[in-house]
Amino acid sequence: MSQTPAKVGILGSGAISGKYLENSKKFDAFEVVACADVRPEAAQSRAEEYGVRGCGVEELLGDPEVEIVINLTPHRTHGEVGLQVLDSGKHVYNEKPLAVPLEHGK
Repeated sequence: MSQTPAKVGILGSGAISGKYLENSKKFDAFEVVACADVRPEAAQSRAEEYGVRGCGVEELLGDPEVEIVINLTPHRTHGEVGLQVLDSGKHVYNEKPLAVPLEHGK
């Protein structure tokens, strides 16, 4: 049975995003289609490096093609960003920790 890979967007275009983009090619279950950052130039640079679309945060969250967002933002923003992703109707994968303040994690 053939399955269509899930479409994934990466939010946060720092150093670790390169590892995610590189390693994502080893999996058939998902395909990274875009990366975003609050710094548009960082997202565009990373996108060009790996052959995906670079975009802004709002564009990524509003993209109906993207089903899952990998949250690679700084730890202090994980809770807030994770909730924004969920509010946009997408699944979220957070690097640890889930959130820094306990209230955000709840």
